[in-house]
Amino acid sequence: MSAAWLLLGVPLATLLIFVAAGALAFPWMVRRVVYHILNKPMSDTLAELYVSTKSTTPMQLLYLSIRSATGDMVIRPMGSARPSKGFDDLVFVPAQLARRPLDVDVPVELEAVLGRRARRPLVMSMPILISGMAYGLALTRNARLALAKGARRAGVPLNSGQGPVFEEERRLAGAYVLQFGRWAWNRDPDLLRSVDMIEVQVGQGAMPGNAVVATPDEIGPEIHELMRLPPEAAPDIHAHLFLEDPSRPATLKEVVQYLRSVNPDVPIAIKMGGGDDVEGDIDVALEAGVDVIVIDGTEGATGNAPITLSDHFGLPSLVVLCRAVRHLRRRGARERVDLVISGGLREPGDFLKAYALGADAVAIGTAAMFAIAHKQITQVFPYYPPTDLVFYRSRPQIPLDVDQGAEGLYNYLMSCKREMELAIRTLGKRSYRELTPKDLVTLDREIAEATGVRYAWLPPETAPGDGRHADGTADGAAAPEEARALAAARAGTDGRPIDGSLTIPG
Repeated sequence: MSAAWLLLGVPLATLLIFVAAGALAFPWMVRRVVYHILNKPMSDTLAELYVSTKSTTPMQLLYLSIRSATGDMVIRPMGSARPSKGFDDLVFVPAQLARRPLDVDVPVELEAVLGRRARRPLVMSMPILISGMAYGLALTRNARLALAKGARRAGVPLNSGQGPVFEEERRLAGAYVLQFGRWAWNRDPDLLRSVDMIEVQVGQGAMPGNAVVATPDEIGPEIHELMRLPPEAAPDIHAHLFLEDPSRPATLKEVVQYLRSVNPDVPIAIKMGGGDDVEGDIDVALEAGVDVIVIDGTEGATGNAPITLSDHFGLPSLVVLCRAVRHLRRRGARERVDLVISGGLREPGDFLKAYALGADAVAIGTAAMFAIAHKQITQVFPYYPPTDLVFYRSRPQIPLDVDQGAEGLYNYLMSCKREMELAIRTLGKRSYRELTPKDLVTLDREIAEATGVRYAWLPPETAPGDGRHADGTADGAAAPEEARALAAARAGTDGRPIDGSLTIPG
């Protein structure tokens, strides 16, 4: 017994001696540190590091270190970390006494349609699309399958992104949007005829129109095969559109005409990053005859963007949305061209504010990606980030469970749907199309001037115009063409299921 106490007592006594010595020495050490900081030149003390972080942030120090270590571009997933004014500066005006909210049993209309003038418009259960996140160039196969299953179950469209389409994803997906543009794959006419909307991609928020060249070893054999590239070839995304030969650029109008000749039924969209030339870019899109314009603000994310492009190019989503809506009205195109906004949108409140300001739908990417990873996040912590579950280039690549990922996305979308319904009833409205800028206020005078939303320090009678279209519908309301297209789609006049599902040819 005495030996056991000795074995226990000696370490314990040693620990107590060290603790006591430390307690006695700590005040002396603190006084010495403070003395040096206050009396020596700043460049000779750690105070210089603190001051440096005020002019050079920890994030910038990280980028400096990576550049110094590698000599290569700093590639960062996700969107820009730079703060900007946006949807958080807006709040809704609840209906209480002057206006009455609606009871919980009052149905709310969220079903949406894009490409209202097309023979077969794109119909969805709510005005949300899953943005393009490419297989191989961004996400893993399992991540794409989880997005397909979750999106179909929720009744929202899935975008292919810049990567190759594979048969299993098409079989699991419902309504499907195919990106077409500056690369050589996904051009088979049977594939073009099988989809529900074609989106011509010329840019996005984090990578606005630049050429991209991946090295051959960054993608696996299946990706090479789907892209129809030899093993030693790199998947090139060119800076310009083309039809047959990348060395012979094509105009957007030529591309749209070709796509309509292959598939005359579905809407043709244009996807672009939001920049200060947004009005000029829209003019080119209108001249080309597109049905839908998709604009990605600078907050938009991607799997591997150089940070200079992500942080220093483009305008915030709120800015380009408001400018795009105003320009489409000036051009008399608001009733025939639908507008989708993306970039930095995460929550139902963000979506509703976008609808109130004139967006016909929103597209989400980062939120959907985290939703499919949610149920397995504990498998990667604490050693790896949750993105290792979904990013193709992650090492190690941790397999994502497809069914759990689909369940996470479905739950996220259903939560958004319920909250949007609740918010719309709280505004005293019955449809997201009834939302207008008059349902919003802001405490930021600059935001008020830029958006036409009322400055909250001023009374309602000072609000800008009533925001009505020439046909009498409100800012967010459906134009007559949209209402007819939605009614036809509900009736199933084209013989397609409401979720847009089909069997891929071949």
